[in-house]
Amino acid sequence: MAVRMNEKINLQLLETIANQIAKQRSAARPAGLMYRRISESGVYEEGDMIFDRADFEVGQLYASLSVLCRDALAFGDRPRSKIFDQVTSQVHREDSKLYGDGAFPDYINLPTETLPDTLSGIAERGYQDFSVLGDTAIVHEWTFKPGKKIFNKFAEKFKETVCGHDGPYEAFNNGLVGQKALPGTIAASILTTGFAAATFWYPLAVYIALLITKAGLKTYCEP
Repeated sequence: MAVRMNEKINLQLLETIANQIAKQRSAARPAGLMYRRISESGVYEEGDMIFDRADFEVGQLYASLSVLCRDALAFGDRPRSKIFDQVTSQVHREDSKLYGDGAFPDYINLPTETLPDTLSGIAERGYQDFSVLGDTAIVHEWTFKPGKKIFNKFAEKFKETVCGHDGPYEAFNNGLVGQKALPGTIAASILTTGFAAATFWYPLAVYIALLITKAGLKTYCEP
C-alpha cells in the first residue's frame, strides 16, 4: 500500500514527541500473578494471549497505550477514527469476558486514581500530556495486559501500511530513513491511514510506532 504523507501533519512536532517519549523508561513489571508465573516458568497465558519476559521490557509502553486509549474514549470531541473504535471495542469485549466491570477501559472498583489525566491542557497545547506516562505508577496488570492486546490489534491493522510498497520499511531498507527517524516516520504513516492529522492522535501513533521498532521492524514486517 502506497503511503502519502498528509500535508497537514506537523512532522516536526511529531518527531519532537517521538524523541521525548523515546527517552522515557520502557521496562516495567506489574506486581501480581502474571509476574510470579513468568518469574517461575518464563511464560504466562491468559485467554488467547501469551506474556513472557520480553513483554516486561516494554511494559511502560503497554500501560501508556492503554491509558491513552482510555482517555481518548472519554474525550467527547475527539477526531473520529474507525480503526481506533474497532480496536478499543474489541479489547473491551475480550477483557469483559475475563474481568467483568473491571475491564478496560472502565476499570470499575480499581484504583484509577493512579492513572493521570493525559488530556489535561489539550486545548492549550493541542495534544495530550504524554510526559506523565513515564511514571511507573500507571503500570498495573489491568493496564499492562490490555495495552499489549491493543498494540497487537493496531499492529495487525497497520502492517500493510508500515511494511508495504512505499511504506516506512521500504524507505528504511533503501536508506531513505535512519533508525533515529524511524518511529516518527512510522507514526506519520499510521496517522495518515488509520487516524487523522489532528495532533490529538500524535502520542497514540508514536507509542504504536515505538512498540513496532522495539519489537524489530524486520521481525514485524517479514514472515
